[in-house]
Amino acid sequence: MVKFSVVIPTYNRKGSIIHVLELLEKRVVKGVDLSIIVVVDGSTDGTQDTIRSSFPGVTMIEGDGSWWWTRSVNEGCKLAVKNGTDAVLLLNDDIQLDNNYLETLLKSAKKEPNAIIGSLNITREKEGRIFFSGAVKFQWWKGKLQRYHPFLAPYQKNLSGLHKSVVLPGRGVLIPTEVFEKIGYFDEKALPQYKADYEFVLRANKKNIKTLISWDAVIFVDVKATGKGATFTRQSFLTFFASLFKKNSRTNPYQNFLYYKRFYPLWALPLFPLTVSWTLIRQFALFLKGRKY
Repeated sequence: MVKFSVVIPTYNRKGSIIHVLELLEKRVVKGVDLSIIVVVDGSTDGTQDTIRSSFPGVTMIEGDGSWWWTRSVNEGCKLAVKNGTDAVLLLNDDIQLDNNYLETLLKSAKKEPNAIIGSLNITREKEGRIFFSGAVKFQWWKGKLQRYHPFLAPYQKNLSGLHKSVVLPGRGVLIPTEVFEKIGYFDEKALPQYKADYEFVLRANKKNIKTLISWDAVIFVDVKATGKGATFTRQSFLTFFASLFKKNSRTNPYQNFLYYKRFYPLWALPLFPLTVSWTLIRQFALFLKGRKY
């Protein structure tokens, strides 16, 4: 029997987290002891009471509202490792799982037992688009990923196989326990909400740990529920501008600065100020482009 733990952070999304737990309840994988850990970071919408009453088999960890994504995930992963899990699967509370998602992802894990394996992220609209299908490399001087497919390209259902990816989002990523033993956990101090998942995978790469994405393991993403500041969501300019100064925003320039600085090649350091400036300019350009959900 192989032990796997699913860790899901959540905050004030009772309907969403209940939906995901109902999906997982129906999934029984032969030969797998599956445990579920939900980290509720100070929700005020009754999430805790509903989980206790409706899902007694789920382990719940409660934060004080200041943990955000990174510490919430760390607390869940640490408990899973303490309980003797073989691997941790990180999920979001705003996703829909493909019918055979768990079985497919675990088959990939059997092929590459020591690798971190991510999932193909597709938007939940009727004609799905590719939210993330992996990145061949990071073009550091541009501060930009070289993706397998352009962001929001039409989804072709014949995509298949395991592929190398230099970064992976925390939305559907399987991490063997020994990875935590080698590189530690997510950086909750410098990156409390965004980029901590990418930074973790890049750190694993530096330790020669394989990081792959499975195009057969599909997760459907609710794009409208994504985080603050996302340039592809419908928002006012004031909301977008304010997001630049929030620690829990994906557009925060200081956190992007820390992220790039940590992995920027030494030979390219003279270009670093240009990269930071270009990244900020690109965020404004994408906001003005009008690609809104």
